[in-house]
Amino acid sequence: MIRYLIKNNFKIMFRNKWILGMIIFGPVITIAILSSAFSDLMNKYDGVDEFQAGYRAEEDSVFAQWMDVVKETGAENGIKFSEYPEGKPEDVIKHNNLAGFVEFGKDGYTLFKSADYEMEGITLEYFLNCMTGEFEKSAMQSVIPIKEEQKVNLPVRKLEYLPAVDATDYYGMIYIVYFTWIGLVSAANVLSSEKKYGISRKFQVTAVPEFKMYLSKWIPAVMVVSAGIAVTVALTVLLYGIHWGNIFVSAGLILLTIMAATAYGLMLYYIFQNMVLTIIVLFISTFVMGFFGGSFETYMYSAWPESVKSLSPIYHTNRALVELSSMGHSNYTVSSIVYLSVILVISTVVSILFDRIRKGGKA
Repeated sequence: MIRYLIKNNFKIMFRNKWILGMIIFGPVITIAILSSAFSDLMNKYDGVDEFQAGYRAEEDSVFAQWMDVVKETGAENGIKFSEYPEGKPEDVIKHNNLAGFVEFGKDGYTLFKSADYEMEGITLEYFLNCMTGEFEKSAMQSVIPIKEEQKVNLPVRKLEYLPAVDATDYYGMIYIVYFTWIGLVSAANVLSSEKKYGISRKFQVTAVPEFKMYLSKWIPAVMVVSAGIAVTVALTVLLYGIHWGNIFVSAGLILLTIMAATAYGLMLYYIFQNMVLTIIVLFISTFVMGFFGGSFETYMYSAWPESVKSLSPIYHTNRALVELSSMGHSNYTVSSIVYLSVILVISTVVSILFDRIRKGGKA
């Protein structure tokens, strides 16, 4: 019975040509547009060398006791900090030809960036973001006080995550991820028909358990999206020359993303029992995850705190794939696998529980 359902649902999904076209050609078109639009910006980012930055620290600043380490760490990463005890930050920047100036106050700091050193300012901002990230703080210009006994570990390792990333490679990978998260639309025909003709109610009189009924939708949806994404990846590699990192690891991450995203979408459907509402919530939640995860603003430039970005599963996958391509390794590979696996398991369990409750069984 389960094999028949999977086979039948698979055929129904493949008949919906316009959805398959969206899955395949949506990323191809989006990648072409965005990689072209942001190629100059990404190239500029690659060209930042050593530069000068000024600072001033109040005696009671949470950073005052760590300034020697901040300066040393900055120098190792091409940022030479010089102290300027007096003067307006704007004037100090102008008169000393600085890329930026940092005022370390009692409870946080304020960053001033020179308009003449755009990319250096972004690098300085990223450095400070990494630094406060190591302090486990919450915002670029609003830092929570650090306790005296807290151990501080400045971001020598984190600043290695400033690799040369080509715009085409970046968007060529992250939009593959983004479109997998809306892949449930491939099952729209099956889910709509099932509800319209009361197929689920008819199967209630059979001995087919809820888990197998769930798999009859999940498996063909994963297969259809995987096939579509495989074609998309092949096309983008041929058309744009996108450089993926470790092929097996990257392919595994994409497949796991498809599995988790499909389970997440099905969970929404089992909760709402309405395809239109499911798609609306799916698109909105995917947009939010992509917004914080680097789908629209590259995570290298993003000023969002690490604690906020890390809430998005898209961020972990994006960063893992991009770093595998540009550096050959990524510390985010494991976190991505764990995050996606948790989503897959929880979404599956919730879907089955809602199905069982709705049928009048015991949850």
